[in-house]
Amino acid sequence: MIGLSAIKFAIVIMYYMHLKFDDRFFGTVFIAGVVLAFAVGGALMTLFLSFDGEPRSYAAAHAVPYEGHHAAEEKHLTDGAEATETEHAPEPVAAGPISFTVAAEGETLTFDTESLSAASGSEITITFDNPSVNNSHNLVIVQDGTKDAVETDGTPAGPANNWVAPGDSRVIANTACWVQENLAM
Repeated sequence: MIGLSAIKFAIVIMYYMHLKFDDRFFGTVFIAGVVLAFAVGGALMTLFLSFDGEPRSYAAAHAVPYEGHHAAEEKHLTDGAEATETEHAPEPVAAGPISFTVAAEGETLTFDTESLSAASGSEITITFDNPSVNNSHNLVIVQDGTKDAVETDGTPAGPANNWVAPGDSRVIANTACWVQENLAM
């Protein structure tokens, strides 16, 4: 803003030194530019001041909280001394295999299951059901907190790579795109 003010000041000085003696058209264009600059500046200041530093209600209602490593850090800090005692203890492994079934919801691009979780080291079987006759679906299991990044990086990989970037270390397992198939992973 300071730089723009300096430029505006220089233009005003030039007007009085030079344009004052030129054709009236140049003076009119100059004055119109100054009026436009003040109008835009005033409109921007009004816009910024009208929000009072508060987020808009739409943005606040549709905000998606970040649930990555921040939650893990909070848990680690709240556990205190207990965390240092259990850090070195191995996590228990589930007694037997765990089975999950994930299905696409009709002709939509959504699944009936939001998330899957199992203890580290568990043997799991995921059955993927795609009842859609129009949409091909694939199922990609990723590390916690990386789904959006994996999706973004997989889009350029295209259908030839089943929408998964080749060699992506965040991908735990993935299927090919399937239409009206049952698939056990």
